Amino acid sequence: MIRLYIFILVFLFSNVSSLEIKCNFEEVYSDSSIQNGFFLIKDKKLRYEYYSPDLFTLFHNNDQFLFVKNNDRDVINRVSDNTEIIQELMSIASKYPDIEKEYISKNLSVNIEKELDGNFVKRISIISPQTKMSIYLNDCKILTINDRFFSHNPFFEYKFN
Repeated sequence: MIRLYIFILVFLFSNVSSLEIKCNFEEVYSDSSIQNGFFLIKDKKLRYEYYSPDLFTLFHNNDQFLFVKNNDRDVINRVSDNTEIIQELMSIASKYPDIEKEYISKNLSVNIEKELDGNFVKRISIISPQTKMSIYLNDCKILTINDRFFSHNPFFEYKFN
């Protein structure tokens, strides 16, 4: 009976506590081009920021996708089209650590490779009609992330420790 109570407590508290992750990424496209950046995940919030000043930072907060140009933080755009890939990745992240090796939905295939000595994902392969790419995840850490870093306005720079 005590095992049942422990199981229930572990189940309840594991779902109540939110997972907060920071990772560096490297996107490799089928044409051999590469983009680098980092992302933060907390609850159902996401910040996906490219290092290049010519690219952007994508925010997912309150069920909205917004992107801010890195070279002009005053330019904020709402994204409503072609969000299927990022929505699928957010759905997969919400299942952590119970992540499958493959997810297939409509015209999207996502393959996941985990690290050999841990539970973190090391590579995400995405195949869709719009893109074929791999995202390599590096230096992933579970840490406490302040909510202000998921705000697009005002935009707060994320400082690495």
